[in-house]
Amino acid sequence: MVKIKLSYSKGLLIALLFVASFSAFAQDIHFTQFYEPSLTLNPSNTGKFDGDWRFNGIFRSQWGAVVKPFVTTAISYDQPLSIGDHHFGIGGFYVFDRSGDGRLMMNKVMISLAYHKNFEGHLLSLGVQGGFNNKNINFSALSFPGQYDYLSGSYNTALANGENFTSANSNYFDLNLGLGWSKKINPKLSLDAGYSIFHLNSPHESLADLKTKLEMRHVFNASAKYDLNDINYITPNLLYMYDKAASNLVLGANYNHKMLPNKYKMTTVFGGVAFRDGFFRTFDATALVIGCIVRDFRVGVAYDINLSPLSTATTYRGAFEISITYIAQSSKPKIYTVPCEIY
Repeated sequence: MVKIKLSYSKGLLIALLFVASFSAFAQDIHFTQFYEPSLTLNPSNTGKFDGDWRFNGIFRSQWGAVVKPFVTTAISYDQPLSIGDHHFGIGGFYVFDRSGDGRLMMNKVMISLAYHKNFEGHLLSLGVQGGFNNKNINFSALSFPGQYDYLSGSYNTALANGENFTSANSNYFDLNLGLGWSKKINPKLSLDAGYSIFHLNSPHESLADLKTKLEMRHVFNASAKYDLNDINYITPNLLYMYDKAASNLVLGANYNHKMLPNKYKMTTVFGGVAFRDGFFRTFDATALVIGCIVRDFRVGVAYDINLSPLSTATTYRGAFEISITYIAQSSKPKIYTVPCEIY
């Protein structure tokens, strides 16, 4: 009897996680270091940096303490492009997401374009993204409540699952739009903010015989850089996004320290903390962030401490995340003004 109870509890927990991942089918991926893969944050960030080109790769593994980890990987590339006095950005990204033992997987490929214009020190940006998304699931790898055998205390996949699934694949075109603003307020303070709408076309997405549309997701992001002195500065970051059924708030800050010249070519080290919450749900997690800049590489590592009701099962172990960004130094010649004496 004890064996049956334990098996049933574990099966119920796995089922709940699967339901959570399946309900997320109509939602989106998220990162603690959301500011690193900037193309997945806002299309207007495309080509918005000082350099010839930029590459980012980010990997996230979550809930490994309970079931097979939920894994998300994204890679992106973008570069600035100037035509006369007009400045553009072009790039794209690929995202792969696997939801634990549920065998629910997503592959997304997006092309990103942006236009940047400077108005009296205010940099305004407009970006658009378009691409295709595929989501698929392996039903044979799943067990459902209707297949639980109380006599044996295990699931019998030979039984009918009682679910109404009509397809194992969902394919659709996706469209995103974003606006951005940035300005150097004074020699110590720089600000950056953006607003974007994802799934602007509300594509159809469902594995069941339902006409389900993917709700538009609204995203607000803001960041700042404030120099405390010549070698220390802070970088606060904020993200708030919501759709019709869910919301997510991430608030954090990093403390950055510029290093003295060293043989490792490490120029900066940083560390910080972030908090994830939602206005209409319980507190989710606290994350610790550390990282460094070596040559033209920026490496960040984050670990989420789970504080939601699921922490009883996860023993507070949440997600591990690592991000690597490379920005190639600009090859444009720098113009210097050399003062000269007037006779």
